[in-house]
Amino acid sequence: MSKDLNITRLCDAYGALLTEHRRDIIRSYYDYDLSLAEIAENLGITRQAALCSIKQAERQLLEYEAKLKMVEKFDRLQRQIDKAIIDIDTDADRAKQDLRQIVTDIL
Repeated sequence: MSKDLNITRLCDAYGALLTEHRRDIIRSYYDYDLSLAEIAENLGITRQAALCSIKQAERQLLEYEAKLKMVEKFDRLQRQIDKAIIDIDTDADRAKQDLRQIVTDIL
């Protein structure tokens, strides 16, 4: 099973919305790079149960992002901030416009 590292970012944003059990399993898999066998042994469950929990948690996290788009918004704001920082050195007036737009987007 290949790991979608975007899931780690989604877990950072929405992990509190998962059950503690699912959050622990998905963090074990993605953040601590434990195998399904290791997760299963640590929690006293089968490898299949660990895999099912990971898949369910991934599905939930993707659904939260599809509805709330917090990670997408964060990425967009980060790009805008990066652009404003560059503009500060080259075009202060443009940087002011960029920063006003960022504040508008946040509010």
